[in-house]
Amino acid sequence: MTISNGLGWSPDGRLLYYADSATKRVDVFDYDLETGDLSGRRTFAEFADGEPDGLTVDAAGRVWVAVWGAGQVRAFDPDGSPHTVVPVPAAHVSNCTFAGPDLDILVITTATEGRTADDLAGEPDAGRLFACKPSATGLPATPFDDAKIWSD
Repeated sequence: MTISNGLGWSPDGRLLYYADSATKRVDVFDYDLETGDLSGRRTFAEFADGEPDGLTVDAAGRVWVAVWGAGQVRAFDPDGSPHTVVPVPAAHVSNCTFAGPDLDILVITTATEGRTADDLAGEPDAGRLFACKPSATGLPATPFDDAKIWSD
């Protein structure tokens, strides 16, 4: 693990997706619901251009990844094959999540970090928040149960 970023769970909670920006990969682990153990780490998606940053998973199990340096959010089917690309008018796309009452709005964050004045002149919307409806529905937030941590 180098630069840890996005984490997301499959709809059934049995897979954990993990973006490691420096390796230019999103990996997936098997997750044991009973023990909390991770195993079987493997490459889910690789990025030749840009770096995977934040991510989210939709109700169909597709993984939506913000791609830092590429001005995109890329969605992958559960088998890792490309599903769709959402272009964003800023190079540094930092995260994405589904929001709204029906979890059907993809909210995308961007950043100006590391951009020169010349870069930003060509990207007047860098650092802003974007939203779109990509014909997908997100998952509710995964609750954290710290009862075990505090009871040990």
